[in-house]
Amino acid sequence: MMRYLFAGGGTGGHIFPAIAIADEIKLLDPGAEILFVGAKGRIEEKIVPQNNYMLETITITGFSRAKILNNISLPYKVMRALIQSERIIRKFKPDVAVGTGGFVCGPVILKARRMGVPVLIQEGNSFAGKTIKMLSRKANKVVINFDETKNYLKRKDNIIKISHPVRSSLKAEARKDSLNKFGLSESGMTLFIFGGSQGARAINDAVINIIPGLYERNINVIWQTGETDFDRISGMFEDKADKIRIYKFINDMSAAYSASDLIICRAGITSIMEIALLEKAAIIIPLPGSAEEHQVKNALSLKKLNAAEVIFQQDLGEKLLPEILRITGDKNIMNELQKKHKRYLR
Repeated sequence: MMRYLFAGGGTGGHIFPAIAIADEIKLLDPGAEILFVGAKGRIEEKIVPQNNYMLETITITGFSRAKILNNISLPYKVMRALIQSERIIRKFKPDVAVGTGGFVCGPVILKARRMGVPVLIQEGNSFAGKTIKMLSRKANKVVINFDETKNYLKRKDNIIKISHPVRSSLKAEARKDSLNKFGLSESGMTLFIFGGSQGARAINDAVINIIPGLYERNINVIWQTGETDFDRISGMFEDKADKIRIYKFINDMSAAYSASDLIICRAGITSIMEIALLEKAAIIIPLPGSAEEHQVKNALSLKKLNAAEVIFQQDLGEKLLPEILRITGDKNIMNELQKKHKRYLR
């Protein structure tokens, strides 16, 4: 019986690829034992158990770019996380350790490698993050999604290119059935708007301003605001609830994607690959200031293939509504955006 240890967290973009890999392992080896390690107090504490996997947590935070003084205690936190990681590894005795990114990945995978556990690192973004760059030097295998990622990794002999994993629970559904789940009519177009697993204030604020324009044009909206903004926004459009559905978090992403004609979201690689798999037209809004601007690089890689439209955050106020109306008003544009995904997934 094989034991697999997964380390990754902080955002859905690090957690969902790990879940996708774990799902495939369970299909190939139903007897496999799988354990996830995440950071205490982060979103993985919710997502991993929801997907029926065991989770252990360690206490660790990442480097703060905004508050430099907060990093004074970081060396102590890393040492504590390494000790906690060692305890988990000794107890679980994994045959393989898999890292999918996020600051929790660092101490867990580093300790696993030092303890002689074979290590695989998975990096889906076009630009490899600092944790992945560091760990890739000693990893047995590094799995990448974009050819250009090789340029950011010093070691080349352990690299394999495989399409970014998407969780097996994500399936295309009949549009009518999916719309019924949200209580929405089939008439008119439907937008699915989300800013990642934790929401996005800039996107939410831009959407607030265009809701009246969407509503008067008979456009439905499925809107995941994230926990932080939900209370602020949820009561704003009660008079438009027949077309505007607002949620803190959506568990049934298959239904949300399948109900929609156009997706509006950040440029996290997991969101991009889910959109590509289901062949949905999309407007991508990269997060400015993301680590090493990896979301901008993801978005531009997608734009280069004409597989999505890209709006930069500073242009949302001016461009978001006109771009939505341009795309939803032209079936040829919609079809082109959907078709290009096949090329992107190769």
